Formats: sequence, structure tokens, C-alpha cells
Amino acid sequence: MLKGLSPDQFLANHWQKRALFLPAAIDPSLPALNADELAWLAMQPDVESRLVFTERNGDDIRYRVEHGPFSETELGELPPEDWTLLVQDVEKHLPDFRQYFELVPFVPKWRLDDLMVSIAAPGGSVGPHKDNYDVFLCQGDGTRHWAISDDRNVPADTSAESLSLLKPFAATAARDCLSSDVLYVPPGIPHWGVARTLCTTYSIGMRAPTRSELAAGFSRVFGAEDEESGDTESFYTDADLQSCEALDGGISIASLHRLKKQNLLERTLSDEQLASVLGSVVTDPKAWLDPDRPSAEDVEKLLQKKTDLHVHGMTLITWFESDELAMVFINGSGKKIPECGKEMVRSLCHDRFAAAELLEAVLEDAQGQNFVRWMFDQGLLDIVENSL
Repeated sequence: MLKGLSPDQFLANHWQKRALFLPAAIDPSLPALNADELAWLAMQPDVESRLVFTERNGDDIRYRVEHGPFSETELGELPPEDWTLLVQDVEKHLPDFRQYFELVPFVPKWRLDDLMVSIAAPGGSVGPHKDNYDVFLCQGDGTRHWAISDDRNVPADTSAESLSLLKPFAATAARDCLSSDVLYVPPGIPHWGVARTLCTTYSIGMRAPTRSELAAGFSRVFGAEDEESGDTESFYTDADLQSCEALDGGISIASLHRLKKQNLLERTLSDEQLASVLGSVVTDPKAWLDPDRPSAEDVEKLLQKKTDLHVHGMTLITWFESDELAMVFINGSGKKIPECGKEMVRSLCHDRFAAAELLEAVLEDAQGQNFVRWMFDQGLLDIVENSL
């Protein structure tokens, strides 16, 4: 996707620094959603969706937001222009769409938040705004015009609730994104996309925990208040990210040291304690996305079957290893990994899959059996997929 740039060049020159346009950067054979399919998702009660309407009055443009789930009638009566339908966490509902995450293998997997898919009619937009996280905007069908501004200090426009609008907006660069083009936008960079034609955009968004989220995670893990002072809404940043940090799907020592340097957690915490908090926070699922836990009977059936393991589409998982300790984090909970389970966990975190022989090796150990039961109890697996 980087069009001749190495991952290290991209990270050094663009990551969290400046926007980058990548023409014809993605394979058009990647999974895609048409308008009817996205509309179906937006009608489901466990799917986060929004409609943003562009309302024009001469030169004055305002944006109005409605939140789903939507009815078939509402979506069927949309006008021919000036609206955008957005659906969050598509890869959690439709796991095939995790293929988009493979476009950014140089980003640690715990930093990947979700794939948002939007369909916009001509003129459709969510307005000029900036995000607190990195985003790769992958153009599907149709054409979207993108404008970028270098002014990170544009004041907020409060005319629309639920949208972080900016006003005034002075573009310093602009491009039309065609099918298979990608626009990378760092956090804090103002940008404004407007549909030229009916178009679809696949947005790979990053997870950047705030200080308040980490403080809450500290309280949850240790049962005490984090006393470090600082701006509670400061976001984790990693402009110095190295591609080697993404190799095994886990939390790096470098990311933990950033937490201290950025005053996001107490400086007195050990690496293991920092990892316990960060792992808990970045795998804590949204309430409506938490996968069902299997019954004790189902767990025992899975243990006897010794099947290949496929991570549930809604499950969040990462791990951390130091000289003293290895831990896995699943849907907000953490546990020490026995020596016999490290290879299996590494495979689950990196590939979201572990072959049956890896599971079988762990189950030969009594401690390993209890560890696997705990993993299943956290919602690791899709029971239907593993066909009890």
C-alpha cells in the first residue's frame, strides 16, 4: 500500500506527522459492501451507525446527525444527494473485512481500533473536522474529494452535536480520491471529504487511549486510584513508532515507556504493571460488541475436540512478554501465560488463529488446561464457527 515507501520510511516521515496521498494503493478485490448491504448492517440493534445530512442555505452549510439503528423505510426514503451513512466496527460483525488491517502490518495490532465503512450520496460529507487518532481512508467505489489543512489550531464549530467540526477551514491541499486510492491523515490534521459521486470509503481507524481511560483501567486492575497528574483527555501518541514493534502482535516495551514519558500513567509503575493496565484498556470491548461466553459444557466439549482455534470476530486480544512475565489480555481481562501456552498465544494474537496441534500441546499440561478454560471463558472463540 505504501507505493514504494518502506514501512520505516513511512513511519519516520509521515506517521503522526503529515498526511500522505497514495494513488491506486489497494487491491480492488478486497471485500466490499454495496449500499443495500451497509443499510442492512445499519438496521441491526448491535451495530453502531449514523446518518449525517448536509443542509444548505445559500453559502451556509450545516450538518445534522441521526443515530441508528434505522428502519428500512428511513433508509429507503433517503434523498438523491447530501447524506452520508456511516457504520462502525464492520470487521467485528463481518470478519472477512479484517483483511483491510493487513494493509498496515507496520502498525501494532493493539493500535487497530476498527474499520468504519461509509456510503455517501453526491454532496454527502461529515464536515471539516480533525480526529485524535490516525486514519487510513481507503476509497472503494466512486469518487470523494478530500481537502487538507495545515492549521492544527482551527477553532471548533459547535453547530452540530456529535461531530467535531471546525470553522473556518482553509485548505492547503486537495485531491480527488478514486477507487483504490488511499489518504493517510495523522491525528490533529483538519480534513474535509465531500462525495463527488455515490461513493464508499473504508476507514482504518487507530486506537489511542486517553489518560482518563488509562486511569480507569488502573483502578480496575489494581483497585486503587492513579495519582499521576495531567490532562485527563491527553491521547497516547507514538510518532517515534518503529516497525519492529508490530512483529508479534503484542505490546512493546517502547509503548510502555511512552506511557510514562507522556504522563499517562504513574512513572513508578513497573513494565509489567503498565502492561497490565494498557492491555486491559485496549482490549476492553464496547458493551454491545462483547461476544457471548460459552457454557461450561461447551468449554469441555471444545477441550475434548482439540480443534483449530479461530478468534471470535468481536474479541479483542493482545499480549505482553518480558524477561519476568508473559500475559495475555482478552476482552479487558488479563492472565499470566504458562510456558506451554506462549506459542499458541503468539499465534492467536498475530494471526487470530492457532492450529489444533498448538492447543493439544497446551492441554497436555494441567496448568495449560486451566489457562485454556480461562481463555474460552473470556469469549475467545466463536462457538458456531468451531462447530461443537
